[in-house]
Amino acid sequence: MHSVTKLSVVLPVRDGQGRIAGEVDRILEAIADIVSEAVEMIIVDDGSRDATPEILDELQSRYPQIRIARHHRPLGMEAAGQTGLERATGELVFIQENDQPLRIEDLMKLYRMGSDPTVVAARAESRHGGNKPLLRRLRAWGTRAAAALEEQSETSTQADAAAAGLQMVRRPHLQTLASRAAGQYRLEAASFLASDRDGWFASHLQGAGVPQGK
Repeated sequence: MHSVTKLSVVLPVRDGQGRIAGEVDRILEAIADIVSEAVEMIIVDDGSRDATPEILDELQSRYPQIRIARHHRPLGMEAAGQTGLERATGELVFIQENDQPLRIEDLMKLYRMGSDPTVVAARAESRHGGNKPLLRRLRAWGTRAAAALEEQSETSTQADAAAAGLQMVRRPHLQTLASRAAGQYRLEAASFLASDRDGWFASHLQGAGVPQGK
């Protein structure tokens, strides 16, 4: 099994003064119980106009693993997620697509997927919907992944569902895909639909120098 050295969790928030502290406590407590890797949490404040910035400063003083990023004006949850990804330092980066409660079950299932070293990106949501948010994330990174995955997954869905998802990306592989050597690699996509109506999507990187999962 591939050993991940560090995890990053990206949480976007806007005007979350009444919920963000409890959400951070809940997530960090759950992660500490089930993973042994170092964890950082990047909270991106998307232009909050309430007391969220002050609450985030207090959380950062309590938890050394928390990092804060701020947008001076609202840019949207997807932009907040991208800001968090750009600042993350973990090998596996988990990005919540909106500021609703993160499902720990989804994070753990994606974490287990990440034990396969060929996984570039994966996405989970409570209802099976589109993979467009993840594809946009890959496109924003500047990789060639998005076009390839759109072609392979376009028959799996017709539209994004209302439910938000949780994304996982492997930063070293994204950096490889954005490099000049990207043409030496190919991506293979797989979609899954669990019996409880959870939707799963994963993209695998194949090529020289990429460890292969069992």
